[in-house]
Amino acid sequence: MAVAGGPVSSWAVLKGLELAYLNDRVAFSCEVLGSPMSATYQIMKMKDIPVTTKKHVSAGQPLKLNFKVTNTSAGAYYCKVTVQGKSSTSNILNLKVVIPVSGVSLRSVPNPPTVIEGSSLTLYCEVQKGSHLSYTWYHNRLEVTASSHMYHLSGNLLKVDKLTKWHAGSYYCSARNDIGVNTRTSISGEIHVTVQVNISAPKLSITLFRENASYYANLTCESAEGSVPVTFLLLLEGQEYDRQVANSLSVWFTRPMMVGMDMVSVHCRAETSHQQLTSNLLNLEMAPVGGPVYLHTEYLYNTNWQVVAIRLHCDINRGTFPSISWLHNNSLLHQSDCSKIPDDKCHVLFLTDVTPVNFGHYQCLVKDSFNISAPWVQSDIVLVESIDLPTITTEVIAVVFCCTLLIFMMGSLFCIFWMFNCPVLQSESGTIPERHSDAMAMPSLPLRAENMEDIMANEEMELCFELQ
Repeated sequence: MAVAGGPVSSWAVLKGLELAYLNDRVAFSCEVLGSPMSATYQIMKMKDIPVTTKKHVSAGQPLKLNFKVTNTSAGAYYCKVTVQGKSSTSNILNLKVVIPVSGVSLRSVPNPPTVIEGSSLTLYCEVQKGSHLSYTWYHNRLEVTASSHMYHLSGNLLKVDKLTKWHAGSYYCSARNDIGVNTRTSISGEIHVTVQVNISAPKLSITLFRENASYYANLTCESAEGSVPVTFLLLLEGQEYDRQVANSLSVWFTRPMMVGMDMVSVHCRAETSHQQLTSNLLNLEMAPVGGPVYLHTEYLYNTNWQVVAIRLHCDINRGTFPSISWLHNNSLLHQSDCSKIPDDKCHVLFLTDVTPVNFGHYQCLVKDSFNISAPWVQSDIVLVESIDLPTITTEVIAVVFCCTLLIFMMGSLFCIFWMFNCPVLQSESGTIPERHSDAMAMPSLPLRAENMEDIMANEEMELCFELQ
């Protein structure tokens, strides 16, 4: 029971529900608080429409009204009280008629709910009857909360602006009369949303096989992800050779092969209702192994100049789909068929465990994978051993740096001293050039000691000029 707001008398009070279901029964109660006298009560509807006839009630006793809720029951009610010829009205109580929810269903836009990844989807929770409703959504039987960034919830709709594969699955909704008491709920049926995931670019690979005396190429066209069905096309020299509609992301095409056939370019294409993607381009040929075979060795170092891996590459001069055998100290170590694995992995052997166990002599042998009786072509034997470079420590770097800096400083000091000494020599021998010329003019006279000193000073000065 609740007391509604409105113009309140100092002593008359009307009590009752403000929300009531259609066809339910409700009770109103009108009483005078604290009055020692008997009174006459009458429950009224707005516009002064009497609901009850006047009743005389003893002091302290309320007037009770019990009635069935109809569509016309909604409105504002108040109680009119008369005591000793004086009338007063109670508070106003607004009664709202609630229609019980029923017939909940789910509608999608677009319909049917099969949508492309990245597009939008809107679901509507619709009811045949019901008022004062609230809605709850469920995705894969888990409640969708308003805080989720994957959905937009507003009233009876759920919207997704950009669908991803995570939005696929089953949805249903529930609608309930949100009146606080005696809640009634109706649940819709499930609807299944299908999100067509965009396919990734297909990849084309080739495997050779032999059947009786004939050779065939098995060309596999495969996409890593996407929704089916997908149409795959095989293109030779840009022209359609074959096509398949598949409920998977991988198909294979078969083409006859023969030794010495001309090389043709081949690729595949994957198509859906809204996509068309092309694979890598491969050259399809069947040339026998021939020419010299070379084995190249590459040492891989870390920052401390220590060998951490060794890469051996078997370089073949000519040949399509070779079979390669690796020998270590004349023992078979590994064999690979280039018609079944990528070329960059078939021709390369990585030694990641650089220990004395893996040191020794290596050799690669090559033959045609499609011809069992073809001869093996051998490479040169290569020695693999530890060739770690000396580790350059921090202490060595520091010593080398200090020595270099000391030599640079000593050279700089010598140049500065020499530059300051040259002007002094020049000032002390200002007349040296004249004396020197006199001495040259009289070579028959003996040179005195002071003349010799002047000549030496003059030569030093000329050397200073040249340095400057």
